[in-house]
Amino acid sequence: MLTRWYSVGLAIGLWWLISLLLPGNLFPNPWDTAVTLVDNIKDGAIWADLAITLVRVIGGLALGALIGMPVGVWMGLSRRVENWLDAWIMIGMSIPSLCYALVCFIVLGLNEFATIVAIGLTAAPSIAINLWEGVKNIDMRLVSMARVFDASSWQVMRRVIAPQVMPYVMASVRFGLGVVWKITVFIELIGRPNGVGFKLYYWYQLADMRQVLAWTVVFTIVMLGIELLIFKPVERRLFSWRPGVQL
Repeated sequence: MLTRWYSVGLAIGLWWLISLLLPGNLFPNPWDTAVTLVDNIKDGAIWADLAITLVRVIGGLALGALIGMPVGVWMGLSRRVENWLDAWIMIGMSIPSLCYALVCFIVLGLNEFATIVAIGLTAAPSIAINLWEGVKNIDMRLVSMARVFDASSWQVMRRVIAPQVMPYVMASVRFGLGVVWKITVFIELIGRPNGVGFKLYYWYQLADMRQVLAWTVVFTIVMLGIELLIFKPVERRLFSWRPGVQL
């Protein structure tokens, strides 16, 4: 825990040092940014846009997982399916998020549904490829051993396969969330009249770097909150059976 706080302190110190080397209007220091952030919170200007962005993030992540997870598992279990889809997964990952956004906006209109579809389609290949590799790495010798002991299919799935796959599921969700956040902010910047991405672009147009950095800090705090308050407790509970590693 102390190491984590040391790294945060080091990052803030580096930020402060860079702000001393550059003009204040180009790169405000952490204190000025924090004051701007607190003012935004007091004014209530932050909550509506943040809530809208979170809804888009959750919707896009859910859609991406709904598409990517079954595809990844299916590819990991079947060599034929893998041969059919591996090239398409790579193509899906290489297509820029801008293309997904523009096509969805043209076909579906400038609305929330199109936004969530664009986010989900962009994230799905990244989620699929993580699970694809995870399912391929299942130790089938453990499955065979369970069969020798007359384990039922449900027991094999719950006791043998699921523990091996779950780390990849968590990694896929984590990676997918990071991708979804970036895509959401980008799509809000180019095609939505609200949200964190819209606010970042709005203040950028006004050349107000305090506000730009303040909204970036909001983005970072929310991501850290999701990681520390949701993912870490879930991970500890799911993987409590694993022995700790001492280095």
